[in-house]
Amino acid sequence: MAFFQGITNHVFCSVMKRRGATALRHLDEVSKRAVAASEETLLKILKDNENTEYGKLYNFSEIKSIEDFKKKVPFSNYDSYASYIERMIQNDEENLITSYPVKHYALSSGSVGVPKHIPVTQATIDNYAIYGASILFGVMDEYYRNTTGKTYKDGFCLNTIEAPPMMTENGVPKGPISGTALRELAEHLTNFMTSPADLVFPTEPMDSKYLKLRFALPNRKVTCMTSAFMTSLVDLMTWLESNWESMCDDIEKGVIGESILVSDELRKKFESMFTPDPERAEELRNEFRKGFDEIVIRIWPDFQWLGAIGTGGFSQYTLKMRQYTGKNIPYSFLNYAASESLMAVARRTGEDGFVLLPDGGFYEFIPADSDDEETTLTIDQLEAGKDYEIVVTNLSGFYRYKIKDVIRVKGFYNEAPLVSFLYRKNQMISIAGEKTNEEALRWTISKFQDETGILVRDYSIYADTDSKPGRYVLFIEPDKEIEESKIEEYRDTAEKLLGQANPSFGQKIMNNTLGKTKLCITQQEAYMLYRDIMIRKGVSQNQLKPVRAIDTPMKEKFFFKFIEMETE
Repeated sequence: MAFFQGITNHVFCSVMKRRGATALRHLDEVSKRAVAASEETLLKILKDNENTEYGKLYNFSEIKSIEDFKKKVPFSNYDSYASYIERMIQNDEENLITSYPVKHYALSSGSVGVPKHIPVTQATIDNYAIYGASILFGVMDEYYRNTTGKTYKDGFCLNTIEAPPMMTENGVPKGPISGTALRELAEHLTNFMTSPADLVFPTEPMDSKYLKLRFALPNRKVTCMTSAFMTSLVDLMTWLESNWESMCDDIEKGVIGESILVSDELRKKFESMFTPDPERAEELRNEFRKGFDEIVIRIWPDFQWLGAIGTGGFSQYTLKMRQYTGKNIPYSFLNYAASESLMAVARRTGEDGFVLLPDGGFYEFIPADSDDEETTLTIDQLEAGKDYEIVVTNLSGFYRYKIKDVIRVKGFYNEAPLVSFLYRKNQMISIAGEKTNEEALRWTISKFQDETGILVRDYSIYADTDSKPGRYVLFIEPDKEIEESKIEEYRDTAEKLLGQANPSFGQKIMNNTLGKTKLCITQQEAYMLYRDIMIRKGVSQNQLKPVRAIDTPMKEKFFFKFIEMETE
């Protein structure tokens, strides 16, 4: 990264735009030959790894086609590799599941059980550099050139991604993969980001929301925001909405508030970067007093774009963020990814379909409505509008790996499928065989908002099997207070819509196989508080996904504690 030494914000932005344009050209070219590129990717992975322990076990050297691969190599899950990974971490062994150098271990979000250590090779990191970082700048540059005839303005980025430095026993970096590329730029982040490296790579507990805003708000040249998930950006703005007065006082004085959690050493270091700014403080106060609709473009008039995963389960947060930014700011929803693989990327702003990356791994598909879970399809056999479970062979040593994701093919970009995430197979709710998944719940909430006029900040479902008969408990956090007299009506509306989204649920309500749904309205900011607690417990905010199923004792204890009102 010597190229970035001593450069200005303008040069940094220009370099990233050029890299983004290169990434877009690469995606366009490979998507035109996606079918051939997909098979080439698989055969290269097998050839490169034929002498690994896993490759010898399944005779990779004898595999000459996709059909050979399907016949010789079984489906896998994390347990298939756990013993190999343990040897890799503890003994520094190589050539077990991959011949590629392992440069990092991604910690999964641990939605079920203990977080897993997912090997990340240099090949995967290179893939992330193209499709997980650079391409965003190309997408935004293309958008502005197409709509205004010129590129977007240079400026600084309010970034919420954090990557606490962690190491395995043998000294290999580990943690969320989203921080890997940033770590290589640690010394140069202030050329582009408002937060200094001590906030992006925290080594101690601190009030990160306050500190990220404390560095960003005095800067009039903030032109974009980025985050792994839209939730982090909404949480940041929600916090500001409640604490803007004290924040402005601190900006005026050039200090960090006395009550803010930060070590004495970092407090001294950070305060040395500030100067009293009464003029900016008063500018901000004047805007905050007017309310928070479109506050982002009022306090940062040059604001240009936003990048964060905001589709699927994050859609509610995208709606809320739109209140803060206004409807005309272009959003990129970044990508469809898991700890195991970056599988697809947003090609244009605002789209919730992601282009599957034919050179980012090899992917197979099991039709979601099929009883045959052994037969898989390849990308040339997919149909628009159909749903599939995706099976991943990645660039880091996982082969025919079932990540339990179900996706929908929305169409095609050249030969490459456009996909969107629907739900995880192991996170559906089913009390009496009705199998309610996240997609059905998401549709229910969307229609509930239309019928009631209530913006739902967040929502979850709980299977109450202690009741006789068992029943669903629906938790919602509305954007504003609701009338208690209407809660029964809202419950009936939600239950009706859930029955439309999942007819099996509706039928079981009608014949009393399931009891009447219970609706619980949570206290304001309950979900943000839950995320804060999880972060303090050590979960990376880059991997905190929305709680859709209340399926652990910890979640159950928390959310039932924060009920504001409820039906019987």
